[in-house]
Amino acid sequence: MKVAQLKPEGRGLVLANYGRQEIPRGVIGGGAIKKVDELADVIKKGVAGVNGLPINTKYCVVSLPETESFIRVIRLPRMKPNELKEAVRWEVENQIPLPIDQVYFDWQIVEPPRVSFDHYDILIGALGRSLVDPYLKVFKEAGLRPLVFEIESVATSRALIKDELALSPVMIIDIGARRTSFIIFAGRTIHFTASLPLSNEYLVKEIAKKLDVSLGKAKELKFEVGLNKDREDGRVFQSLLPSINELVNQIKKYIDFFRTHGPKEQSETKDVSKVALCGGGANLSGLSSFLSGALDLPVEVGNPWVNILEAAPESIPELSYDQSISYATVLGLALRGARMGMNGSC
Repeated sequence: MKVAQLKPEGRGLVLANYGRQEIPRGVIGGGAIKKVDELADVIKKGVAGVNGLPINTKYCVVSLPETESFIRVIRLPRMKPNELKEAVRWEVENQIPLPIDQVYFDWQIVEPPRVSFDHYDILIGALGRSLVDPYLKVFKEAGLRPLVFEIESVATSRALIKDELALSPVMIIDIGARRTSFIIFAGRTIHFTASLPLSNEYLVKEIAKKLDVSLGKAKELKFEVGLNKDREDGRVFQSLLPSINELVNQIKKYIDFFRTHGPKEQSETKDVSKVALCGGGANLSGLSSFLSGALDLPVEVGNPWVNILEAAPESIPELSYDQSISYATVLGLALRGARMGMNGSC
């Protein structure tokens, strides 16, 4: 679990505090809470143990598991506001694989990037009540008051897409501790999400297993050697190659799918123009250049400060830039909270 808080300073925002707290295995399973009391304790410790200023609010913006969410962009003809509300509800009933009374959903009109359409593009997000209600309970037990539960991909995109506008489609790859998430963002919204079990933790274990080293040493090798063929006799590279090749194959499939099924009007092209990496796995040495060569696309480590700070990332003293890459989602949540006039996120 990660925590971050932004505070106003001058005409902009600065990082007030940040922190992380490990969630023991078995506390959450398949996105659902298995041990309420233990998770509440984790949240309390995470909030109390932040680096920087003490957290001074009980209100928070929280992300919920991407794998348990539903996110769609639908198209509807222009109509009166009351008619649009009913039309969206009808679409939710037809497109979400749960009864309407068993989900929480929200929606927004996606404004066209440059021209006005003769229709509405509507972004719909939905989460099952059976998932959300226990999280609400556990945060209250931890002494917090969530104002918003948000799907992870929405928060991540807010952090990484400059001004939340991409005239050419951008793929975001979030290599997290226990899974990798894929997002394609075009125009002003998300159009595609997917996830794989391949993760930062898995890559570390592959190095440890194949090189017969400790997990601590494997983490060090991942960061310092990674996909550099010329170091450690290429052994680290070879230990990672099958997993990275699998990642490349999946990326190509998702890009091809979007090229075939993506919207025409929200961006200048249906071809993904670049890839932005985030999550702890983005710091795998050599990953950006390897993926760029394999995909024939620009690949870069994303900048989670692009919509927060005017200063260059290297000037942030509180949190190193390498560390901040794994905080992209929580910084996106904190940015939403700041825009709502409150500070704090989880």
